[in-house]
Amino acid sequence: MVNTNKSILITGATGFIGKHLVRALTEKGLHCRCLIRNKNSAGELMKLKSIDFTYADITDKDSVMKHFHDVEIVFHLAAQLGKHGIHERNFRAVNIDGTRNLLEEAYNANVRQFIFCSTPGVQGKGHTQAPETLTYNPPYVYEKTKAEAEKLVITFCNNRNIAFTVIRPDFVYGPGDMRRLSLYRAIKKHRFLIVGNGQTFVHPTYIDDVVQGFILALSNPVAFNEIFNIAGPRQITVEEYVTTIARLLDVRIPRFKIPKKIAISAALACEALSKVNKRNPFISRSKIEFLTVDHSSDISKAKNRLGYYPEYEFECGMRNTIEWYFNHGLL
Repeated sequence: MVNTNKSILITGATGFIGKHLVRALTEKGLHCRCLIRNKNSAGELMKLKSIDFTYADITDKDSVMKHFHDVEIVFHLAAQLGKHGIHERNFRAVNIDGTRNLLEEAYNANVRQFIFCSTPGVQGKGHTQAPETLTYNPPYVYEKTKAEAEKLVITFCNNRNIAFTVIRPDFVYGPGDMRRLSLYRAIKKHRFLIVGNGQTFVHPTYIDDVVQGFILALSNPVAFNEIFNIAGPRQITVEEYVTTIARLLDVRIPRFKIPKKIAISAALACEALSKVNKRNPFISRSKIEFLTVDHSSDISKAKNRLGYYPEYEFECGMRNTIEWYFNHGLL
């Protein structure tokens, strides 16, 4: 049970997953204290009841420490996401040092549970239905720093008797997700071509299912000191992923597929150009890898121990997502 006289502290509350999680928590009558850096990013969350906004930079320990009074549980969702051109020190400052600052203050405040949002990427790609026990094999700086932060959470909490829960949401999508808007626009404008044979497996997860996973872990002894994959009902091929989006947008994907070698050559040229014009490359090697190397998650542990049951098949979730974009004039 959650002590309703105490707060749940949330970092990353104004991000895609964070906004949906905060809404769900407040609907349950729980008080949320959201650490944010910019009030303007809070948007509609400002209208919710049972929520406080406090301003802090998690990379600054002094900035963080004053916000942990009467905090029982921490949801740590804030992270430096993978974007082209960001220096490694930024990833380390936010994903590792920021996590350490929060852990230390959680310990000082006698926080009961530290719930950390990680990523299946800490295990790398090249596998399907990967269990939580698969060896760490992070490919890029984002995944490497998240893996290091995940290990830090586990070691720190074990040594200080704080219950931790690591949640690894897989390929999250849904209303409000702005990171993949450019992909949907490219598909709508017939500017997207499948790289490779399209038979690579991915594991899209609708945002409401992700929130379900987080809430099932909340103050749940079964979730203490455990790692859980949270993903959609099934893995699907990239071809099914793209053609489903195209059908919902009432367009067709060109039949021509780009050989992977040619796409990589184009990505190298785009990445080189981006160093000159300081813009994100139209195509990158990491984007190509995401759509040409298998990666999906085994969710049997979350099902068996937490009672997790993903409700949204991909077509249903994507229909909701596209409708949201249209309603907001984005597609």
